[in-house]
Amino acid sequence: MKAIRCLAAWLLLLPLLTACGSEPRGEADPYIDFLYAYMPHPDLAAHPLAFWQANVEKTLEVRDRMGWDIPEREFRHFVLPLRVNNEPLDDFRTLYADTLCARVAGMDIGAAALEINHWCHEMATYQPSDGRTSSPLQTIQRGVGRCGEESVLTVAALRAAGIPARQVYTPRWAHTDDNHAWVEVFVDGKWHFMGACEPEPRLDMAWFTGPVSRALILHTKVFGDYHGDEDVIQRTPCYTEINVIRGYVPARRSVVTVLDQTGRPVSGANVEFKIYNYGEYYTVARYTTDRKGRAALDMGKGDMVAWAAKEDRFGLAVIDGDAVSVTLDHRVGEAFSLELDIVPPAEDPLPSGATEAEVARNAERLRTEDALREARPKGNAAVVDAFLAAHPDANARALLASLSDKDRGDVTADVLEDAYAHIDGEFRPERDCPRVELEALKPYFEELGAELALDSPEAVAEWVEKQIEPDTRLNPQGLRMAPIDVWRSRKADAANRNIFYVALCRAMGLDAALDALTGDTQLIAKPKGRVAVRLEGTGDPEYYHHFTLARIEEGTAKLLTFDEDSDHNPWTKVFPLALEEGYYMLTTGTRLADGSVLSHAEFFTVKADTETDVPLVMRRAADQLTVLGTMDADRFLPQTGRGYYLLAVLGDRDEPSIHARRQLEALAPVLAEWGRPVLLEKDEDGSILEMLCAGCKSDSRQKPVVTICDSFGRIVYFSQGYNTSLAEDLKRVLPQL
Repeated sequence: MKAIRCLAAWLLLLPLLTACGSEPRGEADPYIDFLYAYMPHPDLAAHPLAFWQANVEKTLEVRDRMGWDIPEREFRHFVLPLRVNNEPLDDFRTLYADTLCARVAGMDIGAAALEINHWCHEMATYQPSDGRTSSPLQTIQRGVGRCGEESVLTVAALRAAGIPARQVYTPRWAHTDDNHAWVEVFVDGKWHFMGACEPEPRLDMAWFTGPVSRALILHTKVFGDYHGDEDVIQRTPCYTEINVIRGYVPARRSVVTVLDQTGRPVSGANVEFKIYNYGEYYTVARYTTDRKGRAALDMGKGDMVAWAAKEDRFGLAVIDGDAVSVTLDHRVGEAFSLELDIVPPAEDPLPSGATEAEVARNAERLRTEDALREARPKGNAAVVDAFLAAHPDANARALLASLSDKDRGDVTADVLEDAYAHIDGEFRPERDCPRVELEALKPYFEELGAELALDSPEAVAEWVEKQIEPDTRLNPQGLRMAPIDVWRSRKADAANRNIFYVALCRAMGLDAALDALTGDTQLIAKPKGRVAVRLEGTGDPEYYHHFTLARIEEGTAKLLTFDEDSDHNPWTKVFPLALEEGYYMLTTGTRLADGSVLSHAEFFTVKADTETDVPLVMRRAADQLTVLGTMDADRFLPQTGRGYYLLAVLGDRDEPSIHARRQLEALAPVLAEWGRPVLLEKDEDGSILEMLCAGCKSDSRQKPVVTICDSFGRIVYFSQGYNTSLAEDLKRVLPQL
């Protein structure tokens, strides 16, 4: 295996070695070698040697200038690499390194890390968006980003100043739907955390210390073959994925033993560790069992689901302790159902050491930074306006409308002009839109159209099959490639070949798109059946929130995806649904107020030209509504009268409050139908927050707090801090009042 690794690295280095010739090697060369040795193919295809040379030389210049005492291992893995996660790479480091170094000149490394986070806050603030990850320069241009983009920007800024940094994320929370990403910095021999673009007065402070205490697993991807003290989730030819959960919570090492139907250990079985989230059992780690049938993972002290499979047999079990056995007692094709009760870790927020004066000074500084950011020109209006001025017609407007808000915020003029010139007659999205999936937008219509003339989807597929080499190894992260980079490199993994196939069809004037459910191309018609569901329970379940559907292939469950903003919610608009023949799992879950989940799964087979009837079971707790605490209701009686009402105390610009405010706004029709008062209190003196938290015995005083109270002072619903299930909770609770 090591020999294969070395051979692959040598082959990747051929362009570099050819360029270097026999000249003496400089200080930068070993570091460029290191980058090429572990570089994923999409990065190799998108950027020439000069790009990497310029960035390495700037990185070494910064190291000499700043004089941080950084060990070589941390420098190579956490300063040198440009890639943070799945963002497109750009010129951020060479453009901003000098600015950042000047800003922190004379500071110690800990103070410098905090200061750079303040600079990042001046550049961008939180705003949820679609799944495409912006580059650091794109995030600065738009002035906003979701947590993954904020952390990519912050890690890039810290590394540009020579400070070791990494993006840490929980792939899924255990107690609420969603995930989150933040930043760790290496200061004085230890890793410390901070919220990205969310500066605090000290390290190891952030709004998410409550939620992170309930985390089950925390990941980071480290460029190259990294060897540290952390639990290794996987090693790939390009990165090492590690689990840093023990840096945050008292974790346990849970061992899963896979057994056959006679009770004997099964070696070589695939084991997936899963968290229930967004209506599915989401895989956060994969292992193969050893000769004793075991696989193990460091995890927080809550429940996960273990999925084990070998050949055509599989089994599931809840991991609720240090050890669990999973029996391969089901066969692919078997119709059956199961119920799993899943309990998340209890909340125990990490302590903060900042003084009240430090917090107050930091809050004032954040307000100043907000004003600086809001005053700075943002977005892509100049490019869009110039394009419309040059092409004041319906086709230009339709082209822009086919792009997402995020795309319109950072699309370049050459992409728009290339796509506009391709339009023949009236704009058609499936033929003329430059966007296929989540790839970087680069011009491709003109170059591909000038080189090839293919007159059918079948001809395009044949060309791709013969000319684009499959890459099964050097893109383990599944990075997306621009079609023009696939064209020029003649190599891509399966997902990028599919994207390129669609782009090439469009360049040939043919309509094409990826399958909305599977992400595959739509060239080959496969036998299909239909699935209808019977709702067993009450309510109006929604895809991703209450249920999902997955196809089971090669021992694993592959989620069927819908556009979250489409008309596929609620379930009545999803089914009946035409699906390819195969074996499927329908998963449902009811999230309780404490974050626990009552889940149900149905396994069934879809056959061609037949309709399969499947129950959609929404489990209910025997007693979901109880009195959680008490408060002084008299002060609100003039506004509420007698009966129940919603009472909320929201923060201003913090991410949890932004989520809560958006969910309450989206819930306005439901609240209006409920017909009871809704009080959104400013609570400038903090007395309402103190009363509600004390009444429900919460040690935290973090905003937002959303409650359902009555005129007798009883609190029957209490949500505090980060809770992306708030709207779903209230939909469930309000009908019971």
